[in-house]
Amino acid sequence: MLDRRISRRRALLSVGIFGAATLLAACSSSAPASPTTAPAPTPMKPTGSAATAVPTSGTQAGNTPTVAAAPAAAPVPRATTAPVAQTGQVKQVPRNKTWISVGVGGEAPQQFSDVQLQNPFLPGISRSGYQIVMEPLFYYNPYHTNTVCAPVGLPCKDGETAWIGTSYEFNPDFTQVVVKLRNGVEWNDGQPFTAKDVVFTVNMLKDNPTLSWGTDMKQWVKDITALDDHTVQFTLNNPNPRFIFSYFTFHEDVGIQIVPEHIFKGQDPMKFTNYDLDKGWPVVTGPYKLVHSDPQQKIWDRNDNWWGKKIGFAPLPAPERLVFLPGYDEAKQVEMIINNEVDCTLSMQLGNIQAALTKNPKISSWSGNKPPYGYVDWWPTGLGFNDSKPPFNDPDIRWAINHALNRDQIVQIGYHGAGEKTIFPYPDFPALKPFMDGLSDLVQKYPIDSFDLNKTAQIMQSKGYAKDQGGFWAKDGKRLSIVVITFAVEQDVTPVIVEQLRKGGFDASFKMPNNFGTLINTGEADAYVFGHGGSVRDPYFTMRLYQSQFSAPTGQPAVRPYRWKNDKFDKLVDQMGETSPTDPKLEQLFHQAMEIWIPDLPDIPLVQFYHRNPVNTTYWTNWPDENNPYINSANWHRTCELLLLGLKPATG
Repeated sequence: MLDRRISRRRALLSVGIFGAATLLAACSSSAPASPTTAPAPTPMKPTGSAATAVPTSGTQAGNTPTVAAAPAAAPVPRATTAPVAQTGQVKQVPRNKTWISVGVGGEAPQQFSDVQLQNPFLPGISRSGYQIVMEPLFYYNPYHTNTVCAPVGLPCKDGETAWIGTSYEFNPDFTQVVVKLRNGVEWNDGQPFTAKDVVFTVNMLKDNPTLSWGTDMKQWVKDITALDDHTVQFTLNNPNPRFIFSYFTFHEDVGIQIVPEHIFKGQDPMKFTNYDLDKGWPVVTGPYKLVHSDPQQKIWDRNDNWWGKKIGFAPLPAPERLVFLPGYDEAKQVEMIINNEVDCTLSMQLGNIQAALTKNPKISSWSGNKPPYGYVDWWPTGLGFNDSKPPFNDPDIRWAINHALNRDQIVQIGYHGAGEKTIFPYPDFPALKPFMDGLSDLVQKYPIDSFDLNKTAQIMQSKGYAKDQGGFWAKDGKRLSIVVITFAVEQDVTPVIVEQLRKGGFDASFKMPNNFGTLINTGEADAYVFGHGGSVRDPYFTMRLYQSQFSAPTGQPAVRPYRWKNDKFDKLVDQMGETSPTDPKLEQLFHQAMEIWIPDLPDIPLVQFYHRNPVNTTYWTNWPDENNPYINSANWHRTCELLLLGLKPATG
């Protein structure tokens, strides 16, 4: 099932969702008019775990996104001074030593709904702190350069930073891997972190496959053993050279948290919330400790006895307090960051981040105060179909639709020119570029980025279609209608896509239904604008998204939405999965898989997706950006601990 857990609300673009369509219609006078369809209550963008290639359950396998109605505007608690719990048990911390984030979590209108939930494997937990304190064995930075891939002073090689783990080594056939753990790592109650905690966590997940990641561990792990306190041995059911990277290396939304055996042992993992401040729960290894949680705010204070500082591995992060405020109306979040009340927000619509940058010179973005005002996420946007349903099961029809789409115009109008197009379902990350460059011969043979309405017409006519009196393609008196569904995060580009389809003769319209996730999950949606959460380091994960094993008949829930099947492709991707990312053979297998994928075009990649999350430098500087990409600037990703370790107090 599809999992991009909904956790933030999106406002309309400055031109408006129908304004973009109007602009395009003005540029394309011959386009049939778009129907005026009022959108359903605005859904919110998922920032939880996106479906990756290997995981098949839990937060990574993907559950249908829960699409929530947009909350109404309401008074917002001011954060000009660090919020303090009303119990009086939380110490005062000056604002200039407090890092305040708004928008991470909060499914109820402007409130946290997981006030007493700190079990990372139960559904409903938000990213309001736990992504910082539940540390991984390893970190990976897909934005790394040859010289920058972690905060200054921390070890890093090829984008990977050893954290609780120090190294791992596979046997020759990738069916066994031994992980070495760092000596001196402690839980914040003083208990040592050992291999037994890793063994306990994995076995708990294997024994409870309905927990997040449970099915994955049951699928892959044949046995796990603590060889000593600082050595873990995994024996796998099948070869998997990406096993550690897939599950125990935090990057983007990906990674399994390790929990303390001495806290979880004897508990019912399906019910245990891991929350009791009087008992010191949650017990974590990270540099902060939860001191207050209520529907309006969550407060984490720095643990000055953090193991990283004690053993000289890393300095304490500069912020002494973290305050998480729930999601508010995006316009209110703009107001708060302009007024220096918060230090960072979730990703914003283009018009809103431009307004924030204009109003306060202390506000910046990944690209400073210039386009694209954000960084490329691992979630490139495409137009997908139920590939098992006529006429979208015909690759020729999909190519006809592809030729009706002008990617440059989608960027120009939908992104106001602040973005990039793509012809592959891959993010524009450095490690992936050599693989994409190796497809130049296929691109020449199959020109994906060919906007050509004559080619559209040729294909449609060859399939027996002709334009009716309204200018739309029809056969046997029936129009080829395309209802494109989407949700708020894609509302900037979707109206442009639909208008282009109409100009190409397709009777297209779009909707933003509350049950968006369910409709694409069950195949009831014919077409949808959605993203791909797959590869960040090598091409295997994204290819796996399209394997037929994740398909299902229309009406039944599927792990992936495409419902495209090709046995030869499946076998090639399986071979990719058993091939090391550093093996030259991988590029050959990828090329062969794309020789099948491109002619069939299971879905149509269109544009890169950007996180445009503003940051405020009034109190904190050295935010990661395109010139210093020690990690991305997301405050909800599992890599946020690296962001906090990189921040410096503002001076003057």
